[in-house]
Amino acid sequence: MILEIVHRLAPPLSRALYLRKHKGIWGIKDHLYQTGAKNDRLLQMYDSYFAKYGSWIGYSSRFENAPYFPHLYYGVFISGQASIGDNVVIFQQVTIGSNTLNGRNSKGSPVIGNNVYIGAGAKIIGNIIIGDNCRIGANAVVYEDMPPNSVAVQAHTRIIQKTTLDNRFYIYKNEKWCYFKNGKWIED
Repeated sequence: MILEIVHRLAPPLSRALYLRKHKGIWGIKDHLYQTGAKNDRLLQMYDSYFAKYGSWIGYSSRFENAPYFPHLYYGVFISGQASIGDNVVIFQQVTIGSNTLNGRNSKGSPVIGNNVYIGAGAKIIGNIIIGDNCRIGANAVVYEDMPPNSVAVQAHTRIIQKTTLDNRFYIYKNEKWCYFKNGKWIED
């Protein structure tokens, strides 16, 4: 009853009270998971908390303990059916996503083991198992099981040599094409 009144009168204060009552955002996540997200206001607060970072972490995803996010949650997506072990490090722009296509062998969500290090921009997709003590490099795409104590890295960059390249950035401005040079827009 008191939280209802406070929520209507002062939303930032009610968010602080909810966070305190549940011992932080991970406590709220646990509460939502255990109750099946029956509290719409709490679910909305949970979703908006991560939305400010451009991220989404499904309340029904399972965590052994809260992972460490060195660069906070910026751009992180974790499927609601994913399972994350203990002592996991997750950098920005990581996707741990479900494969929901019918007829696919890997339909389902990832299971991440303990002590896993997931580099910036990595994508882990489908019903796969990432073993304990694995390391997934920046921008790697993992769609098959990884045995414990293994490393996944992105394929080598392919470099194509050209004789010249024009890398000016163009926009259509005031009914003319312009490019950006030395801090100014120049008409072409």
